[in-house]
Amino acid sequence: MVDAAIRAPSGSNRQGWKFIVVTDNDVKNQLGDAYREAWNFYVKEFYGGSSDMGASNVGDTEKAQQVNRISKSAAWLSENFHKVPAQFVVLSRNDPTGSSIYPAIWSIMLAGRAHGIGTCLTTVLGMFQQEKAFEILDIPSDKGWTINAVITAGYPLGKWGVADRNPLDQVTYLNKWGNETNWNVNEPLWNY
Repeated sequence: MVDAAIRAPSGSNRQGWKFIVVTDNDVKNQLGDAYREAWNFYVKEFYGGSSDMGASNVGDTEKAQQVNRISKSAAWLSENFHKVPAQFVVLSRNDPTGSSIYPAIWSIMLAGRAHGIGTCLTTVLGMFQQEKAFEILDIPSDKGWTINAVITAGYPLGKWGVADRNPLDQVTYLNKWGNETNWNVNEPLWNY
């Protein structure tokens, strides 16, 4: 999966990235504690402590159910972060927009999917507990590194399929803004 990441494009081919693959239980437990603290801060600050991440404020019942499912999944990860078989901590430097690191992150995730491994991208550890994560992982704090994401990875236990998305024609224009495509692609063109 990391081999796929390092094949991704990067600005000026600088390859200003580092990957820490965490599988050690002691390290995962420490990161799990830091992640839970970061998650709790995030929910408190951005959702006023609401455990449903605002689902109860959504008027549309279907959307509210979707937000509720997502919030339950995210809360599960915060409580079980340390149990995930592998965590890919992805760092970069001199990449303020993420344009050089996110192709690598996506490549990790696609490579995992090709091997039947489920992944989840999360940014809250780097956003709210980066210093603590640096301490846990012995990352030098004076070299300009930033945690862009942590990708959790493991074999799925539940539903495994292509994510539901709005139809292509609802999010795509042809040649100019507002020009409909009329491609009529309402279902995924691939199913793995």
